[in-house]
Amino acid sequence: MFTKKILTLLLALTGSSFLFSQVRISADFDTGSIGNHALLDSVWVKTSANDSILTLTYEIQSRFDPLNPVDTALRPSARWYHFRMEGVKGKQVFLNIKNSEVIRPFYSYDGINYNRFEEVESPFRGTINKIFTSDTVYISHFLPYTYTRNSQKMDYWKSLENVKYEVIGESSQGRRIEMLTVTDNSYDNTGKRLIWIHGRSHPSESPSSWHLEAMIDEITSDTPFAKELRKNAVFYIIPYINPDGVYGGYSRSTSTGVNIEVNWDSPDSLTMPEVKALKATLERVTKERPLDLLLNMHSQIASSVTYWIHTAESTTDRFLKEQLMLSSLTINYTPYYRPKDQSFSAVAPRYVEGWIWDRFSESTVAITFETPYTYYNEERSGTWVSSENLKELGYSVLYAVSDLFDLDGKNRVFVNLADLKRTNGWVKSDAGYKRLFFGDSYLISQRENSRLRVVIPYLEQGEYDLYKWVVGPSAEVFPNDVNRWQKSAKITQKRDGRYVWRSRAIGQGDEQSAILLVRKR
Repeated sequence: MFTKKILTLLLALTGSSFLFSQVRISADFDTGSIGNHALLDSVWVKTSANDSILTLTYEIQSRFDPLNPVDTALRPSARWYHFRMEGVKGKQVFLNIKNSEVIRPFYSYDGINYNRFEEVESPFRGTINKIFTSDTVYISHFLPYTYTRNSQKMDYWKSLENVKYEVIGESSQGRRIEMLTVTDNSYDNTGKRLIWIHGRSHPSESPSSWHLEAMIDEITSDTPFAKELRKNAVFYIIPYINPDGVYGGYSRSTSTGVNIEVNWDSPDSLTMPEVKALKATLERVTKERPLDLLLNMHSQIASSVTYWIHTAESTTDRFLKEQLMLSSLTINYTPYYRPKDQSFSAVAPRYVEGWIWDRFSESTVAITFETPYTYYNEERSGTWVSSENLKELGYSVLYAVSDLFDLDGKNRVFVNLADLKRTNGWVKSDAGYKRLFFGDSYLISQRENSRLRVVIPYLEQGEYDLYKWVVGPSAEVFPNDVNRWQKSAKITQKRDGRYVWRSRAIGQGDEQSAILLVRKR
């Protein structure tokens, strides 16, 4: 009897060891990354009178980037992880992930379709507890946006009409740095706005790529809005400026350990080939005139959307106002971004924004946009970040850009009221840039019931919503009901032709900047 019990115990132990030996952990794939990992515990847990489950506990170290040879003061990051576990079906797996900070990361059974872990499966930072239903599972810091996906999308985008594709340089490991130039060349480019957008200097920031993908999909589409964008602007878009970092699963550096986001003021001998390629291309496309806008697309660990707005002290009051206008317009078009989420910093030459400022000053609105990884509005019980709502956010940014630069005169008819020739009872503000308004000035009524009359020479037949811009303070934080479009009326234009809009001041000191007529689809 004693011998039989010993034999049963040995069989149980060897069975447990055998089952554990079937679990393999690896990261040898596109965007894969993992550091040291170890099994801390394996135990059979009885789940019923006749059943039990093998429970495995692992400690996973996310991998640190290489030491930065250019700036040794920068501490390497280990934010990103993306690894594969094989042999986990039917086992209860506890993971304790070190060095990273995200909660509720993503998993996939095929390496293509990813889902967030549920709250009960990942209640705390770095912890995962789940019984997997497939033998192989991929676990990732966020929904991966892989080098392969970018290559597939580039192949699609460059096949489209109105898109020019070019390789502007190579990375340290010889990967292509690819740029799309998107515009409608049937219209003269001379007067078009010049807009530059690039992303993924930091490889771990995959939400920014889902966001940018949606923007590119819209810019290159056949929608009425996209056609107007291409008619009135030239877009220079580099989706990946750090292809080695993305493919290799690094967090904030290239494969060499350099953070190219802050490599813009380094001596030539210490400037990475990726940054050299970007500088040369920027100099080429701005040879005749500056960019109007440069968007530097990122993601941040803070649970909110933000623009990094450069202070007036480091730039000018006018430049601060233009950045705040772009930010305010974006707030206007999404529930995921609020005035309190705005971020401020001094412009610095080590960033692309500082490099642009030193060359073009106020002429180019150069700014960083950040998406979160987790949830929006610092509200854990609210909306969590997904590829679907990042797509919505992409549209919001495009609408804001369109309004700021008046890019869609057909579907989003914009009128700057300060440009009116007859404004009896109104004067142009001389308060400088302490308020947020379009252009270089706005109107202030001198008395109650001062009249405004706007004539739009040609407005197509259709239904429109008319919005008035609510002028507010040029400040780091402002009330939610100012610095935004306020719906004023519904308009029916019965036939193509002239449209006249009339308005009266609600009192002395009433402020008027612009109106926007948005055509209903």
